[in-house]
Amino acid sequence: MSPFFNLVPAAYLLENPETLLNFSEAEFEINRIMQRETRFENAFVYGTSQLLLDKLKELYGKVECFHSGNVFLESITNSKETVVHLNLYEHNLEIAVTDNSDIIFYNLFEAQTGEDVLFYTLFVLEQLDIDSNKAELKCYGQLLPGTKVFQTLKKYVRFVFQASKDEEFLENHTLFNLSKCALSQDLSEEKK
Repeated sequence: MSPFFNLVPAAYLLENPETLLNFSEAEFEINRIMQRETRFENAFVYGTSQLLLDKLKELYGKVECFHSGNVFLESITNSKETVVHLNLYEHNLEIAVTDNSDIIFYNLFEAQTGEDVLFYTLFVLEQLDIDSNKAELKCYGQLLPGTKVFQTLKKYVRFVFQASKDEEFLENHTLFNLSKCALSQDLSEEKK
């Protein structure tokens, strides 16, 4: 996960990536600027450690990198209605809002507590003028039905669901989706 990113509409992708990242980060001297398109006609422009990339290349050869938002957005199923998607993994809360198969919002927040998850969720609903009594909220990652934060969300948002019935998959949503990456696939084939 990189907090150093912008989700950029396709129409602006011809701009200099460094200029696009200046909107969210002023300095990025030892980071490599990367870009990865999504199926929603936009792309993540993000920075990641050049040292990390060099080490991965040394260990594994060719490596493809994805922003966590790419992996999350690609796992979301299309809906004709507005849906709020929450993915909590190791104090990182990703919130994506989709409407008629379009992404209308994505952001990554640091959420140290359940109150942080509730605050960011309600704040996004308010800013996007989404009625908490009508919104469908799908939870991924560590937002499982038995958790206190899930139950708290249900007190403030009428329609809160786990995104899948498989709780093991949900709890490790981010890790399971890594298997879709080329590196993971290549490594699993080598073990056969």
